[in-house]
Amino acid sequence: MEDAERIARRNAEREDELKRIPLQTIDKSKWPRNIRPISMSESDGLGIDPDGRLHWNGKPVEIIGRRLDLTRTQALVGLVVAFFTIVAGIGAAAQGWAAYHDWACRNSARAFVPCPAAAVPPLPRRDAD
Repeated sequence: MEDAERIARRNAEREDELKRIPLQTIDKSKWPRNIRPISMSESDGLGIDPDGRLHWNGKPVEIIGRRLDLTRTQALVGLVVAFFTIVAGIGAAAQGWAAYHDWACRNSARAFVPCPAAAVPPLPRRDAD
């Protein structure tokens, strides 16, 4: 009877787990060639949390990507390059605004700043004879 109670308790726990965390659909066609499914004897070490994160022996499985570690000199050079890139962008925007303003004044288009008065050429001088 103890075995039947234990089995019933484990089944009830499993049903509760599946209600809290439903089964995930597995698509093995997307697996890399050097990956194999785990055996039944290994499956007790795997677990999944409510967010779908994988755990092995109670510890979360970390996906290790390529981390970028820079030396202080590299970080400083990167910051300097970023700063001057921003300065160059501001300069390009100012140059574009100045070019538009000049074009707008020449073509009687809308300008954001009033256009300067056109220079009037001097009248020819008449010398008294």
